[in-house]
Amino acid sequence: MKVDIEEISSTKRSLRIELPPQSLLEKLEVAYLHLGKKARLPGFRPGKIPRDVLRSRFKEQAKHEAFQELVPESYSQALKEANLDPVSEPRLDEVVCEEGKPFSYRATFDVKPVLRLSNYTGVEVHKEKIEATDPEVDRALEYLRERAAEYVPMDGWPALQEDLLVMDYEGFAGGKPLKGVSGQNASILLGAHQFIPEFEAQLHGLKKGEIKEFSLEFPTDYGRRELAGKRVLFRVTVKEVKKKQLPPLDNDFARSAGECENIHEFREKVKQDLRTHKEREQVGRLKGQILEKLRAANPFDPPESLVDAEVEAILADLRRDVGGHRATPIESEEEATRTKAKELALRRVQNSLLLEAVAKQEGLVVSEEALHNEVESTAVALNQKPEAFRELLQREGRIETIRMQVLERKALDLLYERANVVEGVNLVIPA
Repeated sequence: MKVDIEEISSTKRSLRIELPPQSLLEKLEVAYLHLGKKARLPGFRPGKIPRDVLRSRFKEQAKHEAFQELVPESYSQALKEANLDPVSEPRLDEVVCEEGKPFSYRATFDVKPVLRLSNYTGVEVHKEKIEATDPEVDRALEYLRERAAEYVPMDGWPALQEDLLVMDYEGFAGGKPLKGVSGQNASILLGAHQFIPEFEAQLHGLKKGEIKEFSLEFPTDYGRRELAGKRVLFRVTVKEVKKKQLPPLDNDFARSAGECENIHEFREKVKQDLRTHKEREQVGRLKGQILEKLRAANPFDPPESLVDAEVEAILADLRRDVGGHRATPIESEEEATRTKAKELALRRVQNSLLLEAVAKQEGLVVSEEALHNEVESTAVALNQKPEAFRELLQREGRIETIRMQVLERKALDLLYERANVVEGVNLVIPA
């Protein structure tokens, strides 16, 4: 086998691969043998079709089968000989697949750029003094009171904003019940936007035991296409109206919510928790600044295929987050979203490759124990059994992705540990 390497760019390579004519002939013979066993032609018994007839009738099919066998074998061997590790599927062209001629083709693919970083330690970043103010503590305590709030049934009271209604409801169109537009003992918190605003507005002022009928038109961009723009008659029966009651900010609350002896001790605990949270956030920002400076000091173009894959992953996450709030995206919005996604994807891929380079230069590795712990913690976060989750990752070939994520975290931690973290605001404005 003859292999010629062409360096198209820092992230793109081509391999020109050539095999002797005999390689193709051998694969064609095997293909004709398979075809002869399963082919059915009038006038011939199965398995008894002459070779010259097979050649005339199934030549292209045999060449296709031979091609499908030769390319993976030769491409894999060529990559080993060239010591290349593609990050994209190859694009094939200049294919020659003819009897009597050398079998040849060109495979073009993306590779990771070779990065040799310098001056990646001692990066100067500026941190601010972390404080938790009394107003912030007050807001945190109010948030905890809200979480501990109870909804108490109130007979004879009208439903108002922030009240919880328990109700039965059913939707009708043309006098017939609509499938999937009904609920029994459904809870709705007024003001939480669980239903469309026009629906919630009709519930204000209702009391326990009241029945109300009203019609409304669903928005034209409503997520469920069968309801978008349709006018629906609703019948609602109120079963409970519940008012929110917050626990008093006293020693009992301190014991139940914070396992503290008194409210003063609880305030100090909340203040320390706020400081810890702010410190973690600041470390995250500082690590982001280190990566930003590392990108600026080491500019490079990442492989297009990695950026494109990251763009699609970002857009998929965005679609899952948005859900069905809009039936069809506006074209201009979709274009702007894709542009922003590409900018983010570019930074993410550059960061990943830079951290991989740091890890390589520093000789960082991920132990099997660290990988096991990461898989286990991820499984717990996803509410899955660790062993089953690990088997899933291995089946889908994603276990090395987890290993790389841990390795990148180790590299980023190292950069932060060796950074020059200065307290105070940086007043120097870069030119």
